[in-house]
Amino acid sequence: MGDLTSAIRTSPIRQRRRRPPRAVLVLVLAAGPLTLTGCTADAPSPRERAMAAIDALCEDLGALRVDAGKLAGLSPRSRGHDELRDLREDLAHDLDLVRRSARGVRKARAGAVSDAYDRVGRAIDDLPGGVTGAQAARLIRPHLEALDNAIAASQASVKC
Repeated sequence: MGDLTSAIRTSPIRQRRRRPPRAVLVLVLAAGPLTLTGCTADAPSPRERAMAAIDALCEDLGALRVDAGKLAGLSPRSRGHDELRDLREDLAHDLDLVRRSARGVRKARAGAVSDAYDRVGRAIDDLPGGVTGAQAARLIRPHLEALDNAIAASQASVKC
């Protein structure tokens, strides 16, 4: 067994190490930085950032408009104050998103949207206790229309 071990250690195949040819090594080292530059992302231009901010604002305004429409569409089968409260929370969340996304857009007119929402909130707070969904929708409809107009004006100002 000793002869076999010594034969393996002294074998010419075992002693010769395979080195890659220099040309291959040079190509690998030269191609490394080139492949890494393809992985880095270019920073967005100011125009791209502005367009992304407008897109986010338009999406948030659209969600606010949809939820305001749900509030306007309350029916006699609605759950009354529970559903009204849930829809108001949805509107508040949407308005918060609009306010955040409007920070990056100069001509967003988010102040008018916020004021119109505040009037809707006050109208909801002033509703009598036993009001049905349909009655609530009828009583707050003028305020919801004002909110819808403010949203439409904001969308038009940023060209959504």
